Amino acid sequence: VAGAADATASTLTPTSASITANGASTQVLTVTAKDANGNNVGTGGATVTITKSSGTGSIGSVTDVGNGTYTATVTSPTAVGSGVFVATLGAAQVKSGSGSQTQSTITYTAGAASKYLVTSSSSSPVAGATVTISAQLADANDNPVATSGQTVTWTKSNANGSFASATSTTNGSGIATVVFTSHTVAGTATTVTATTSAIS
Repeated sequence: VAGAADATASTLTPTSASITANGASTQVLTVTAKDANGNNVGTGGATVTITKSSGTGSIGSVTDVGNGTYTATVTSPTAVGSGVFVATLGAAQVKSGSGSQTQSTITYTAGAASKYLVTSSSSSPVAGATVTISAQLADANDNPVATSGQTVTWTKSNANGSFASATSTTNGSGIATVVFTSHTVAGTATTVTATTSAIS
């Protein structure tokens, strides 16, 4: 039979190394108790903690499954980034997976593109001057989505001003730009919109 649980042989493993940064996606971290020879300990009862040591994301309490495994659920934040989690069995740290590290990192990634975040190099240019309009592809939580090759069609809310080109293409960061010449009449305004199919 397996011997006593040994922290240096036990493992901390995430279900996956990344989840979507939407404030709702979850990931399960599992501590598998093993004895000093790497045999799985098939019973519960050990003192196990799993905590976030740095980064973002929230983690729930540890559940003793009763078969030698202990789990805690990580919930993603709404912003991209990462969280670093550590586990202890007794007073000693548990390894991450089968490696020698004693921490597990979960990366929070952008969700599906759903909008463009449109900005101007100036919101009050001199009448008749040019500005650069940028459109960043983003998910529902305003995280940048790095999708290249998207054709962006530029439109404006009225006749004021003109675009250097009717369309642009997103680069490797998911950003498209266009030069816009403002109206020659001071005090006028226009709203610029970037659109690709159903995303605008």
